[in-house]
Amino acid sequence: MDELLGADTDTLDRMAESFSLDARRVQDIRTQAQQVVAEIQAAWNGPDLWQLIQQWEQQGLRQLVNTSASLDTLARQLLAQSTAQRGASGTDGGHSDSAFTWMAPSAALGIPVPASAAGGSSTEQRALTTPAGSPPTHGSPGENAGWWKSLSKEDQQRLIVEHPGWIGNLDGVAFTARDAANRALLGVDRARLVAEEQRVTAHLAGNWFGGTFTDDDAALSHVEDKLASLDAIDATLARNGDRQLLLLDLSRERAEAAIARGNVDNADNVAVFVPGMTANVNESMKDYDHNMDELQHRAELENKRANPTADATTATVTWIGYQTPQLGWDLIGENSAADDHAAQSGAAQLVPFLQGIDSARDHDAHLSLLAHSYGSTTAGLALRQSTGVDDVVFFGSPGLDTNNVKDLSVPQGHAYYIEARWDPVGDLGYFGMDPSHLAGIEHASAKASTVVDPMTGETRHFAEVTGHSSYLVDDSTSQYNMSVVVAGVPQRRVFDPGEGVGDVLSLPIPGTYS
Repeated sequence: MDELLGADTDTLDRMAESFSLDARRVQDIRTQAQQVVAEIQAAWNGPDLWQLIQQWEQQGLRQLVNTSASLDTLARQLLAQSTAQRGASGTDGGHSDSAFTWMAPSAALGIPVPASAAGGSSTEQRALTTPAGSPPTHGSPGENAGWWKSLSKEDQQRLIVEHPGWIGNLDGVAFTARDAANRALLGVDRARLVAEEQRVTAHLAGNWFGGTFTDDDAALSHVEDKLASLDAIDATLARNGDRQLLLLDLSRERAEAAIARGNVDNADNVAVFVPGMTANVNESMKDYDHNMDELQHRAELENKRANPTADATTATVTWIGYQTPQLGWDLIGENSAADDHAAQSGAAQLVPFLQGIDSARDHDAHLSLLAHSYGSTTAGLALRQSTGVDDVVFFGSPGLDTNNVKDLSVPQGHAYYIEARWDPVGDLGYFGMDPSHLAGIEHASAKASTVVDPMTGETRHFAEVTGHSSYLVDDSTSQYNMSVVVAGVPQRRVFDPGEGVGDVLSLPIPGTYS
């Protein structure tokens, strides 16, 4: 293909500026369309909506992203040609051996052009590769990681600034980058939600009947909940200690987010906590983050006790990355805790998140999964696939959606169960067999305990927890047991089968489970 030798450099510069402006316009169209989709979601629900959202995300959104990236490519090529042309004109009268070649706009936008029309054979049609093009379409965490690592530091930073929406939730991308991208989106999302709140409020004020005959009341409630979620996220990120915003998704009915305490990119041990029913970002994130902060400290302490010369670090993640079942109308809807629909959907989102942890890093972490209540059902489903999880701790579980520990893709002997006294959920056996009775599962205690350090002889006392919601309480035996698993020293755990009256009642009847 002929190079643009002898071209007017001012014309090239103007064309580059025009393409760059067009790229920004496409980005604006994408942003406006995203806002319209969010407004539709706030006023509509049901299977038709989710089909529309899926079509938008898989087709319309991706096409706009690709078009914007392609226009950026053209602008950069023209600027590169202009620079090369100026250099050539100053040295050899307009002739240059520059490697830069022109890509026709149709080709850059993905429209095939016959070789004859392009002025050469297909092997002669060399175009500049976009230094920081869009991520792989529907890429796996491994593919996303390969793409991200292939970029220069400068291109990575440019994408974080110019396209944070590409990076923030992309499994396989470095978590430091995801954190920066998601933090950049917090202000954008807040401004959009505030504008929407004002619009709906004004509409309600101007309607004699308020929201009686419309969905405006529900729409306003959804917007207010998401603003409250952003408040909770901001408050959590502002706490002392390193934190990373690994996930931020406001496109669903309720906000979804994941926040890490510690640096997931380089911590030796990483633990991901999956909560269950009633968990949500606006009401639960701050409390769970506090629990994970305490667990991180405990895990590092226990690691130091077991390996005094080591300096292992730990990162803990609160993952509210799915629409957990709630009270109210959720009890009878498709998102009910009486059904595993929400767990199936959550598992589909949890799997790539977990896979992305090792994919994003230069070396694998010791990865633990901690799952409570309905979250244990979600985790049990996720672990049917290969996720890189080395250890899993279930606690207060209504069932793992399996009757066989071998269905879980974790090393043998590395699936643990904790059940406190007076925890009725732990005895339900609703989603498969009561985990207390699963052959091959390892048990850990929630009762009061005395632990004698085998190396120093130091004696420590840990408290009992009872009921369904106290497993993560600081200085409890259940928290201690989770910490030694997270630290990679599970042999130090306090054993107890956790069986009570409820477990006698939930004993499997021979022949009822396969």
